[in-house]
Amino acid sequence: MSINVTAQPPFNITRASHVCLTVRDLAASRHFYTEVLGLVVSSEENGVLYLRGIEEACHHSVILRQAQGEPSCDYIGMRVASPDDLTKAEAWVAGIGGRAERVTRPHQGPSLLVTIDPATPRVELCASMELVPRLLADYPLQKGGKALRLNHYQCVVPDVDRSAGHFGALGFRPSKFTTEIETGKVVSIFMHRKNDPHDLVLARGAGPRLHHFAFVVSDLQAMLRAADTASFYGYGRQVEHGVSRHGPPNGVFLYFRDPDGHRIEFILPPMQFMDPEEVPNAWDSTQGPSLIPWGDGPPQRWREEATPFSGLNSGAAYEGRWLPKI
Repeated sequence: MSINVTAQPPFNITRASHVCLTVRDLAASRHFYTEVLGLVVSSEENGVLYLRGIEEACHHSVILRQAQGEPSCDYIGMRVASPDDLTKAEAWVAGIGGRAERVTRPHQGPSLLVTIDPATPRVELCASMELVPRLLADYPLQKGGKALRLNHYQCVVPDVDRSAGHFGALGFRPSKFTTEIETGKVVSIFMHRKNDPHDLVLARGAGPRLHHFAFVVSDLQAMLRAADTASFYGYGRQVEHGVSRHGPPNGVFLYFRDPDGHRIEFILPPMQFMDPEEVPNAWDSTQGPSLIPWGDGPPQRWREEATPFSGLNSGAAYEGRWLPKI
C-alpha cells in the first residue's frame, strides 16, 4: 500500500462527528429516524431537524434538511480539537488548492466547510458543539434500535489512493485495506482518528458519494428490534442487508435505507485499534468469502447505489470494476 500517514498532521481531527442530508419530507424522515433507528430529536428549526443517539452529549450527529430535488449529502462532519485547528486547516487547504469556507451553524461553535478536491467527499470541520443531556438512563424515550452514537462514514470515490492520501496527510491511519489482485491498486480502505477501526471508509466507484453512515447499537437485540419496528411501520423492504458479519474487523452489521434512500448501518461496539505499532489488515480482491464469512453477500443495490454530494460531480468516472463484496 502506497498511502503515507503523517504522524504529526497539520491540524488535529479527533473523530467523525455529524452528517447533513437533504430529504423530501421532513415529517416522514423524523418518523423513520426516531421510531425505527431510535435517534432522538434535539431540535427542529426552519425546516431542519437535528438528531442524536441516546449516548451522545453533543447537540446533533444527524442533520436532516428539507429540500426539493434529488436527496443528497451536504457534507460529512469531523471534530477538531480546538478553534486554532480551523485556522491551520484553512492554510493547509489553500496550500493544496482546495476550498475552505468559514460557516455559521446553529448549535455549533466555529466551523469550516472544506472541499479538498472535486472527487473527495466534502467535510465540515467543527471545533465545538452545544451540550445536551445523555439519555442512556431515560428509558421511556428509547425507541426502535436505540442507536447509541455515530461511528463512521463510508464514501465512494473514483480514486481511493488519491482521496486516502489526503486523509493520510491529516493523520488518518489505515486499519484495513483491500487491493485488486491484478494491479495492486487499493479498492477500499478503513481509516481512523479515534481508537477504533474506522472514522472514514473509502471504496472505489463513481463518486464522490456517501455510501452509508454508521451508528453503534448495544447488542443484537437492538438490531432485531429496529428491523421488527421497520416492518411494523411498513419499512420492511428498507432493511437492506444483514444481520451478518464483516470478516475484518469482525463486526456484526445491519443496513437500512431511509425514506429518501440514504443508507444507515447499525454495528455492534467495534474492536479497539489504537497502538502505533499495529499494522492494517491486508486483503485482496479474491478473498470475498473471507470478507463476509457466513451468509450471502450484499444485494446489487448495496454495491451500486449511494447518495450524491450536493454540488459535486458524483458521477466522476473511475477505472476498474466495483469494489468486491464486503
